[in-house]
Amino acid sequence: MGIKFDALIKRLFEFTLIVIITLFSVKLVNAKTIPNSPQIDTNPTLISQFGNFSDATGPSFIEGTSNSVNSQTEGVTRTNFEKGIQTAGSVDTALQLFEQSQAIEFAQYFRKEVVGKPPSVAEISQTLCNLSRITGNKSALIYLASLAEELRNLYILPNSDGAAGCDKVAQTDLQIEQVGQQVIPEANRNAIKETVTAWREEIGLPPIGSGNGSLDNAQKLYQWLVKPLENGLKANQIDTLVFTMDAGLRSIPIAALHDGTQFLIEKYNVALIPSFGLTDTRYVDVRNLPILAMGASEFEDASPLPAVPVELSTILRLPWQGVPFLNKEFTLENLKSVYRQQRFRMIHFATHGKFVQGNVSQSYIQFGDSKLRLDRLREVAEELNWAESPTVEMLVLSACETALGDEPELGFAGLAVQAGVKSALASLWRVDDRSTLALMSEFYLQLSKTPIKTEALRQAQLGMLRGKVRIEEGKLLLSEGNPILLPPKISEQGNLNFSHPHYWAGFTLIGNWN
Repeated sequence: MGIKFDALIKRLFEFTLIVIITLFSVKLVNAKTIPNSPQIDTNPTLISQFGNFSDATGPSFIEGTSNSVNSQTEGVTRTNFEKGIQTAGSVDTALQLFEQSQAIEFAQYFRKEVVGKPPSVAEISQTLCNLSRITGNKSALIYLASLAEELRNLYILPNSDGAAGCDKVAQTDLQIEQVGQQVIPEANRNAIKETVTAWREEIGLPPIGSGNGSLDNAQKLYQWLVKPLENGLKANQIDTLVFTMDAGLRSIPIAALHDGTQFLIEKYNVALIPSFGLTDTRYVDVRNLPILAMGASEFEDASPLPAVPVELSTILRLPWQGVPFLNKEFTLENLKSVYRQQRFRMIHFATHGKFVQGNVSQSYIQFGDSKLRLDRLREVAEELNWAESPTVEMLVLSACETALGDEPELGFAGLAVQAGVKSALASLWRVDDRSTLALMSEFYLQLSKTPIKTEALRQAQLGMLRGKVRIEEGKLLLSEGNPILLPPKISEQGNLNFSHPHYWAGFTLIGNWN
């Protein structure tokens, strides 16, 4: 009886995988009405590894009800996912299952149906190679699967096959140096959860005294997540690590992982993506794009943010150009009005925000006169056609906890990306208003000089870590240029050194990393 039951379970699992692959192979032609679901989007956003509205080869979404999603993913359980990863006959199969699982998770969270085909390992490697030729920056894609009994590190490097080059997808399996996986048995789910929780409690609190505090957990996580891949990363001269995280890992401040000598950010640019298939990877140099800068420093039901006026004026200094809206002018109506007049591709919000895990209707970003609920963000994005060319390249969410929670990619930043914004910058935890001012000021300074968003963020974080960016004698000192005079409400709080990772490690770029 037990043998027959096990065989039945195995057949059911195999059938489930076939169903998943079949679902993802469907191309979207027209959105069809689902019974009892009046919210269907008949002009769905296509999101694929080759960009929004491109060829529908990557997983795409159409709006519907939770039931419509469940009808597609019935039987796709966590147990099946873990078994599939562990028993996959190749790394390619395991990675495609990971891509499928991530897309389904987003579909369920945002109540959408999944349509499309996940990218193959060869396609991903080719795209990474193409991007490296365009930008001069080599990226590695790292998938981290937190399983009950082990951690799986799967990676893809840029295709460097001389025969195929970057001009076409290699028709044969990639060389072993370009794709692979590592298994870390000691990093089981319970061990990971315990370590991440302890570290987040340490790093999320303002430091007492000088120094970087205890780095034990940061070093333990480095040994599990990055160390097994270190030789391949060095051999391939990788500049940027792009992580696709499994549940339970997404709240890790990757930049502050520590190898015993250096923080990870001292060696690599880092970024998170929901999955490769859900990321618009097309490259655009943002250095000459105008910025729509909006923020609030005064609130009726929240603490003031005195650094916001300085932040808006600082990021719009030359060479940047843009339009600022502060306090009472920071309204949804003004956002819509000015965006219709000029399609800004860089949008910066400096204000309070809140992410309630698992409940987008209770999560919001505070405008000057109202709260914009996260479930309305998509409506605003569709009304303003953010996903249509020219797309919004980056949405910066400053002075708030918009990426906060155990699943930051499923919060405001994840919603922003799937609504048509190619990348979002937000913080994993609430930090001092002054440190947000410092990081954002240095970030835009660096972004005016480098064409890579992750490199600009890295340099801003390094400036804070190494003491080049600091508050001293009532002035904000950046890595270069004249000091910025601060208003009394900030300067009277005294000097502030930002070298502790609490001040800089929480800021995370999600989505398009170039």
